[in-house]
Amino acid sequence: MNTDVEFHIRQNYPWNKLPANVKQSLGNSQREYEKHVLLYSIRNQLRFRNNLVRHVRKDERKYYEELLKYSRDHLMLYPYHLSDIMVKGLRVTPVLILCRNNGGHNEQ
Repeated sequence: MNTDVEFHIRQNYPWNKLPANVKQSLGNSQREYEKHVLLYSIRNQLRFRNNLVRHVRKDERKYYEELLKYSRDHLMLYPYHLSDIMVKGLRVTPVLILCRNNGGHNEQ
């Protein structure tokens, strides 16, 4: 991902506020920018609220489910900074993730 694009995502720039050179690097495609926003947010385990991803994904629960799936598939640590959402909203605890991961690796 382009560092300029990442910078503008991190700063919560909506598509209409992006500089022309950044839009051009994305092929002038708002849809492409939204894909980058989603991927960046999931990779960095960002909260849904107060971030640009809330304008791209309307379903908060689905976003967190995608985030957990990505984290699990890429062997990332449990997102403890999101535990208030994970435990209360999705009912996913670190122990549950550990059990799922160990169960999958022990099968032959």
